[in-house]
Amino acid sequence: MALILPVLKGLVNVMEIVTFIQFIEEEAIQSAALGVFLAIRGKSYRGASLGITLLRGQLIPHLRDINDVVVMVA
Repeated sequence: MALILPVLKGLVNVMEIVTFIQFIEEEAIQSAALGVFLAIRGKSYRGASLGITLLRGQLIPHLRDINDVVVMVA
């Protein structure tokens, strides 16, 4: 039983790190979405297009990949 406690503490630390990474990824997605909104509001459709491309091409798939790995680990 004494050997299991350090392993469980290590697992908790890993999950805290993963949660922090997920938080940062979600904030990046929210910032990009706000940028798209402001670009559309300012009639900068090129800027909005770039923001949507960033969201769909990099940010959202990256968070999905992280979540898929976390599910497998959990």
